[in-house]
Amino acid sequence: MTNPWGNDYIELHCQSCYSLCDGASTPAELVARAADIGMDALALTDHDAVYGAPLFVAAARARGIHPILGAELTLADQTHITLLVEHAAGWRNLCRLISLARRDQPKGQAALPLAALDSFTDGLICLTGCRQGPVAAPLRRLDAAGAQRAAIWLRERFGSERTFIEVQHHLHPGDTILARRLSDLARHLGVRAVVTNNVH
Repeated sequence: MTNPWGNDYIELHCQSCYSLCDGASTPAELVARAADIGMDALALTDHDAVYGAPLFVAAARARGIHPILGAELTLADQTHITLLVEHAAGWRNLCRLISLARRDQPKGQAALPLAALDSFTDGLICLTGCRQGPVAAPLRRLDAAGAQRAAIWLRERFGSERTFIEVQHHLHPGDTILARRLSDLARHLGVRAVVTNNVH
C-alpha cells in the first residue's frame, strides 16, 4: 500500500502502549503500519517517557525505517510540547528533562519546571504540541496574545530553526479554525509549521 499522504509525510507525534493508559499499539505494530503505508521514517513520542525506545529502534531498523526518538513532555502548567532528538546530546538532554519532569511528582505523573528549558535544549527539536500545547491551548480560548508569547518563549529556547508550530486536525469542532490560526502564527513569527496526527 502506498502512503496516502504522499511520500514526504512522516509521522512525528506518535504514542505507543508505553504511554500508559493512553497509547494502544506496541512500537513494533506502529513501525509495521508505517512500513505498510510507505513511510520511510517514524517518530516515537511517548508521554514523559522513552521506555519503548529500544524495541522501537530494533523494529524500525528491521523494517528499513529511520527511527526518530522523542517524547511528549508535560510542562509545569500541564501543557504538552513534543521534543524530537537530533543527536546524542539531544538524547541526553531529553532524558534529563524527563527525569526533572518526574522528580517529586506522584507515580505516573510529570511536571517539567519551565526553567529546565533554559539549560537542556541542545540537540532537541521542539514541536509546540497538541490541543493541550502551550500555543494551541491559548488559541482555543481565543487568547492570541498568550499563544504568541508561548511560541516566542519556545523559539527563544530552541531557536527559530528548531522550533515548529504543530498543527493537527482531528475533526473536532473548531479544528479548522485552530489549524488556520496556528499556521498564521507560524508565518507571523517566521517559524515553520509541521502537521502531525498525534497517533495513539
